[in-house]
Amino acid sequence: MLFATALLFAAHKTDAQKHYNAWLRATLSIPFHDKWKADGEFQHRRQNGVDNNDLMRNNLMFSFRSWVHYQHSEDVRFSISPFAYFTHYRIIQNEKDLAIEPNCEIRFTAAVDLQHEIFKKLFVVDRNALEQRLLENNSSALTRLRNKLGLRYDFNEKIKLTVYDELLLNIHGTSVHHFFDHDRLGLNLEYKIAPHLKCDIGYLHITRLPAADNHKIHEDNIVLNLTCQL
Repeated sequence: MLFATALLFAAHKTDAQKHYNAWLRATLSIPFHDKWKADGEFQHRRQNGVDNNDLMRNNLMFSFRSWVHYQHSEDVRFSISPFAYFTHYRIIQNEKDLAIEPNCEIRFTAAVDLQHEIFKKLFVVDRNALEQRLLENNSSALTRLRNKLGLRYDFNEKIKLTVYDELLLNIHGTSVHHFFDHDRLGLNLEYKIAPHLKCDIGYLHITRLPAADNHKIHEDNIVLNLTCQL
């Protein structure tokens, strides 16, 4: 029902040009109990420029985010991000966007991750999150709801493949026309390089409705994540 409602709000918007991005992330994970661990996450995103497809051409985002995770059981994990700081650059659609100063954001997040094995090595995975976003150029706080639903196949202990769709909705702090924030359709391959080091490489197709626009943007994103656990 939630997904259908979001599509209804987004359906009347006019499509705009396609964008190409690279999302790069490094995470340092520190376990401090059998069921508890803390993460420090550093992220940088790049985007193409005007009239080119070079996905490494311009800045898109820098961020630092802290996480605390509690592994309640093998299939249930609760997470809190008590603090995150983002620097967002304007999505480049014309030359004027290059001159606009970046916008800063502070974010707080609570999430729960679920998994259920439906066949041997095949899991349904579900992640629900609620975010409070304090944006520099917005007088009121934004509240965003996220739902990520997918299938994961564990080839072995080192290799896992996930296909998923994640829907992000603005439930407070913006107009009803921007209830739909964006939707991510993704493919992710996880490879454990060593016992304490893993790499994720993936692809995301995003349909996004920018806050200052009434036209959807379509993005193709290459994703590379590196996680090191002490």
